[in-house]
Amino acid sequence: VPSSSISVAIKSGEYDIVQYFSATKWEEIQDLDNIDILGRPELYYSYLGFKLGKYDYTANTVITDIEGSKMGDKELRQAMGYALDIELVSEVYYNSLRERANSLIPPVFKSYYEESLEGYTYNPDKANEILDAAGYKDVDGDGIREDKDGNPLEIKLAAMSGDQTQEDVMSFYLQNWEEVGLNVTLVTGRLIEINSFYDKVQNDDPEIDIFMGAWGTGTNPSPFGLYSKTAVYNYPRYTSEELETTLLNIDSKEAFDNDYRAGQFRAFQEYMEEQAFVIPMQFGYEIVPVNKRVKNWSIDYANPTELQDIELVADAPVASN
Repeated sequence: VPSSSISVAIKSGEYDIVQYFSATKWEEIQDLDNIDILGRPELYYSYLGFKLGKYDYTANTVITDIEGSKMGDKELRQAMGYALDIELVSEVYYNSLRERANSLIPPVFKSYYEESLEGYTYNPDKANEILDAAGYKDVDGDGIREDKDGNPLEIKLAAMSGDQTQEDVMSFYLQNWEEVGLNVTLVTGRLIEINSFYDKVQNDDPEIDIFMGAWGTGTNPSPFGLYSKTAVYNYPRYTSEELETTLLNIDSKEAFDNDYRAGQFRAFQEYMEEQAFVIPMQFGYEIVPVNKRVKNWSIDYANPTELQDIELVADAPVASN
């Protein structure tokens, strides 16, 4: 169902249950009297990724090239994280149904999520300090920083298209970076349709310097399939001996000891925060509108709906008054 018409369909009682309801549409249904609105933390995070190499599809391995990458400077990556006002975006554009993420492990995984990580909170002053110290100066006085050698620095961002909210959010993020003197522009000059986006990112389109994506983790939060040296989905194309060892430890036979596995997850999260080749952006809160003729529908991860327990208390879905 098109997102532009789903709220009207819910109000009229056209559907009993709506999955994957957009947080940007919350205000359109929050006062409807014909539905209950269920919610839960999503097994999801969005992130900012930096291209640091390529994938060798013959050898099935990541080839990291820090020296040859425009985004190879860790200080530049960290500054770009501090420049983004994700907190404001979550509140204004997503009705606080998203929140700034501090980790690549969603908080719903309580045994493994590292709550103490600060992550990249909005701090443009810190971003400016990092860029100044790292040698990114505004040489010609136009308000835009050059690279360390005094050459023009343009950073190309790939991001997926969506509704008008997506357009507005991306424009806001570009403005955030401009405010700290970074010239970030869109690959192709616009947001990219989802299939084309992933085609470009997975095939390491040389025009892409940075990209914004998201992952659903599933019920096992192991990051091996996303960040190991053999993972096709390791889109930043970063690997190191320390990272690979930690990823293997997370899924090793020793990890049957939950305390050991939790310690390895902690090491993974701390390492990823420090290296900043992937910066977590948002955690999501999922809402599911359910028509009031439906009884016993549950989205609790620990107590999901059993199909034999569902009841309908009317012949047709209830419409809103």
